[in-house]
This record gives sequence, C-alpha cells and structure tokens, in this order.
Amino acid sequence: MRRLVEAKVEPGKRNPLPEKIAITAANAALAEALCEAFAALGIDAQIVDDGGIPSGDLIVLTEGTVIAYSALERHWGLLNLCQSLREEDASIVMLGYHDTRELSALSGLRGLSRTLRQEWPQTQINTIEFSASCCADEIAQALLEGPSEGCLSNGQLSDMIVTDDALTLPGPSQVHDAGNWLITGGARGVTATCTIELARHIGAGKFFLAGRSDVVEWPANVPECDSLPALRGLLITAAKDRGEHPRPAEIDKQARALLAGREVRNTLSALSQHGVEAHYVKLDVSDRADVQAKLTELTKQHGAFTGLVHGAGVLADKLAIKKTEADVASVFAPKVDGLLNILTGLDLTALTHCGLFSSAAAVFGNPGQSDYAMANAWLNAVAQHLWAAKSQLQVKSFCWGPWAGGMVDDTLAAHFVARGIPLIGLQEGAEIFAHHLLYGDRDSVNLLIGDRWQS
Repeated sequence: MRRLVEAKVEPGKRNPLPEKIAITAANAALAEALCEAFAALGIDAQIVDDGGIPSGDLIVLTEGTVIAYSALERHWGLLNLCQSLREEDASIVMLGYHDTRELSALSGLRGLSRTLRQEWPQTQINTIEFSASCCADEIAQALLEGPSEGCLSNGQLSDMIVTDDALTLPGPSQVHDAGNWLITGGARGVTATCTIELARHIGAGKFFLAGRSDVVEWPANVPECDSLPALRGLLITAAKDRGEHPRPAEIDKQARALLAGREVRNTLSALSQHGVEAHYVKLDVSDRADVQAKLTELTKQHGAFTGLVHGAGVLADKLAIKKTEADVASVFAPKVDGLLNILTGLDLTALTHCGLFSSAAAVFGNPGQSDYAMANAWLNAVAQHLWAAKSQLQVKSFCWGPWAGGMVDDTLAAHFVARGIPLIGLQEGAEIFAHHLLYGDRDSVNLLIGDRWQS
C-alpha cells in the first residue's frame, strides 16, 4: 500500500526537432496558439481540419481540451482517433486538463496512453495535461522535449509516481459525526465488505446503499442457498412441480436476481448489527434526473449527506483496437457520469468524507482496459480537485489492485497468480479502506493498494 504523488520528470536526452508537426483542430484556439508558439521557435506546424487524419513526425491531439464535449465524447473521441493512428510512425501526444473548474473536463488520458503503450509497443504515444490557464509557449516547449508524459505546471513536467514509503494502517481516532452516507455499489461485492467495515468503525448514522437492481423476495417454496448452480436446480424442480417447463435462460436470470437480492438483504442486516440505520435505494447513478430526484427526496427527509462512497463500476474488457463507443459508454456511465451526477446533486459544503473506488489500471494502464483505465484516472483527478477545493473534506481515491472476489473470478484470479501478483483479501482491503478514509492523512489523496499488475 503506497501513496501516489506528482513528482518532477527529469529531462532526458532531447529528441531532434520534428520536421513536420500536425495539430488537430478540435480546439481551434489552442491549435492556433500552438502554431504561433512553434513558429516563434522556427518550426512549421499545420492544423488538420476536423475529420482529417493527422500525419507528421509529431502529432498533437487537442480533442481532450474541448470543454464543450462531455467526458465520454472527449475520451472516446481520442481513443477512436488513436485507433486510426496506430500504424503512424510518429510521436503522438494527447492534450488534456488536470486543473479546471469543470469536473467533467478533467483528463483521464494518462490511463489511456499507458494502456496503449502496452497494447501497441511499437507506437509512441503520451499524454500531457495542464492547467486551463497554461500558456501555449509552455505547452510547445514540453511537446518538443518528447517523448514525455505528465502534468505541466510552471514549465515543468511532473508525473504520478508510486512513492517508496509503504503506508501502514492509521490508528483509530474519534469520528465526530456519524451523519448520512450515500454509497454506490455498496450493497454487493467488495464494496459491501468495505461498507460493513466502515459501519463497524462509525457505529451510528444512516447508510443509503444505491443500486440499480430490484431486491427480489425469495420464493417461499425454494430453500435459500448461495450457490448459483444449486439454485438453478431448485428453481427448475419447483417449476416442474407446478407443471411448468421454463427455459434455461429464464431460470438463470431468476436465480441471479434472487442471489443479488439475498446479498443486498444480508448487507443491510450486517450494517444494522453495527448500529447503522441501513436503507437500500433503487437508483441508476448514470441517470441525472433520477439522481437529482432521489437525492432531493432523501435530503429533505433525512438531512444533508456527510459521507460519500462511490464504488459503482462495470468492466467491458476488450483490446483497444476493437473498442467501440458503446463499450466506453458502458464503463463511463456508472463511474464517470455517476459521480458527476451525484456531486451535482449533493450539498458539497456538508460533505466531510469521500471515498472513491479507483483502480491500479489508472496508474499503470492494463491491456484490454483502456476505457476502465481512463475512467479511473479521471476519478483520481476528481479526488485531487476536491481535496484542493474543499478544505473540510477528507477525500481518498483507492487505486485497487485485483481483489480476491468481486470482479475477479477463479479464471482471472489464476491469471494474476500465474503472473506473481497477489490478490487483495476481502477483509484486508476493507480495513485499509475504512482506516484511511476515516483516520488517514488528509494530504494522501491517491493510494495504490496492491502490487503493480501490468506485464
């Protein structure tokens, strides 16, 4: 378990100046300013019209700086453009914002470039992120230093590194206000385990677990069990006893819904045993209207939320060259759109604790997870923004390695073990989460849990 920080990138051997620079016109003002900055250095740069495929020794992509685009439009647009540039023999640099008042405009592009460099080792692709107030001259100089990646500030590049100091669990201290907690994805899986541990430490307050599923009641004539295959068999027997002939797909869907509902009820029961008033709220966090309506109703009834845990997320693993906009949208919907909708609907002045479930994929990239790496890198950027903007807020973004549970099934677990990567134990991870969110050093915002998991 280590802290992630932005550290200075030491300049290496300077590359020869590019003979041909192509800049995409998505952000016309920035493209023109960069052309002027390059011209002042005696270098010719050309702006490529929207829709054109840039070609040159250095290709600069400005799509990530178009604030009018949604987070999905910016990140998918760049992944899609990179798909068409895969065979280019050029240095490709994506530009994005690490500091802007618009949360949706923050960049998760370092997660993308780190993944693409693993999937396409012959392609030279990097990301430079900067403040919206950064001048074009600084950006141009950084581009000419390449290949460089990181965050540009005051003419200096820094990059997120893993510190050498291993973090230990901070000792418990007084939690002054139990308050109201909103927890997405917290009714099931690893987030539920973390939520129960959080409740054990707090021992009071109200927890509202948000999820999309209905909590289906268990049939009276079917014995309860935890095994999906066993439950399928029990449901088939019960259906045949009623003279029915159900299709396997219908039985599987029913069984999964029953097990999901059982897990939700078990989580609520465990929270209650720790002194927490626990509620399940059916909520699609990617639906802004639904989020606004539910949060308004809950706040009116129970008061402002003081704690937020955002654990919602899905995977759509596929190599980047095969990714579609629908793939990226499915990953961004709960994690990116969901957090934006929630933060818009909450009174942030009342919020004292915010825990975000990120991933080591955001730090190192991971083959097959270009969209997931982007979404979680964006989550890390949001955590830094909230930390800087809200002095009363304890915010942590947990960049998890692989868990022994949750999205990691037996096949994937064996894959990690074969690569020498230990899995995070459920209770161990839950304790890390609760201790650091409640008692951790406020200045340690992005935390890496587990070892490196790239090839």
